[in-house]
Formats: sequence, structure tokens, C-alpha cells
Amino acid sequence: MNDFDAIILHRWFLASDPERLTCRPIPDLSEEEIILRYRERKNSDNLRDYAIRRESDKSLLGRITYFDLNKRNRSVEIGFLIAPEFRRKGYASEAVRILIRYLFKELGINKIMAQTGEYNEASIALLKKLGFKQDGRLRQHHEVEGKMYDDLLFSILAEEFKEN
Repeated sequence: MNDFDAIILHRWFLASDPERLTCRPIPDLSEEEIILRYRERKNSDNLRDYAIRRESDKSLLGRITYFDLNKRNRSVEIGFLIAPEFRRKGYASEAVRILIRYLFKELGINKIMAQTGEYNEASIALLKKLGFKQDGRLRQHHEVEGKMYDDLLFSILAEEFKEN
């Protein structure tokens, strides 16, 4: 991922109804602040951002991230964003599968977590398809357009991951 990718991805995030994508605060950032934040994250020990690109033409399709890496407990959380025009084509599924394999095999992670709004049927289906189990529910944790929704917590353990 480079500075230009970071700007494009942030624009896609903002164009994708960001309050539906995250329950965290959504800062209003300038392009310079986006680049600075990306560069700071690039040097972090507990998170990584990766561009998702189509292999055939290297088109930028989205971003996948791991964060809150806990080396002591060997756990990490993941998140992903696919550009609206590339959704429901299998790119997120492939990217998440590749990241899961990397985290389990290369980093020795034992547990990968993901959190999503209860209304995000596509992400819930993707996580379940890849073997994630629902661990819990954060009640009224996510506000969208003035209405409170639950967030669902999912995880997969290294011993549960199937390569295919």
C-alpha cells in the first residue's frame, strides 16, 4: 500500500456510509492527515494495512487490516473494506482467507477476531463461511442514523481453520 492508495481507500470508506462500517469515531481528515496516519500505522508493531489488488491488472479493490495484535495471548482483530463496485465478487473472502493463513502460519496467532454490526449480513455470511463462530453480542453498541444496533463478535481459532 502506498500514500495514494491510502487516500483512495479513505475516500471509498467515506463513500461507503462509514457509520455503518465502524462503531468507532470517524475523524474528518485532510489528505495530509490521511497520509501521516497511514505512515504511522505502517511502522506500528500491532497493526498492518494491506491493499487488496486484482492479480490480473493490479487494480486497487480494497483494504484488509489486522490490529490490536496481542502477542502474549496470540490474538488479533481483523477488518476489511472493498470498494462498492467490487463487492459480492469474492475478493473479500479471498483476501480474508489469505490474511487468516498468514496470521496463523507466519505469525503464530491462535485466535483471530472480527466485529460487525448486526445489520451487515454480507460480512456475517463471509465470516461464517470462513469458519468464524459468533462469540458474543455488544448490545446497542453501534449507532447508525440515530438508531442503536448490536455489534456481533466473531472469532476463529488456529485449530478450526481449514485451508480450502
